[in-house]
Amino acid sequence: MIINETDIMMDLTGQPIPLASGAESLVTGLDCLIQDIRNEAVTTEGECFYDTSYGWSLLDFAHREYDELEKIGLQNRIKEKLAKRKEINQRSICITITQLPDDIIGIHLEFKIKNSDIPYLMDLSMDGAEVTVL
Repeated sequence: MIINETDIMMDLTGQPIPLASGAESLVTGLDCLIQDIRNEAVTTEGECFYDTSYGWSLLDFAHREYDELEKIGLQNRIKEKLAKRKEINQRSICITITQLPDDIIGIHLEFKIKNSDIPYLMDLSMDGAEVTVL
């Protein structure tokens, strides 16, 4: 699948990465898609003024009693958001959720791009205040 997207390259905290000249560096193609998925994962629905459905709103699951039902709800939210992307093979989406010490939830994602056998991995952590891409 050909991906023709281009964006400003950002680090894992969402800050632009400048070139040595001071100009913004760009990210294109598949790297741009992966960056956009990372950004959407840490965004709450409604934060993006031009697309109010953009964002996974994972903090909706913070400050709740974490049990099997919450785990399934969190997995479903992530899967639904990833499945909206036409570039991703929906059958390849695998989500593992782990309860970590100090009420931190670890999220491991694995998916493949359509017509590709290469798995893409992403790890997130969620505490009561923020979602972080690891």
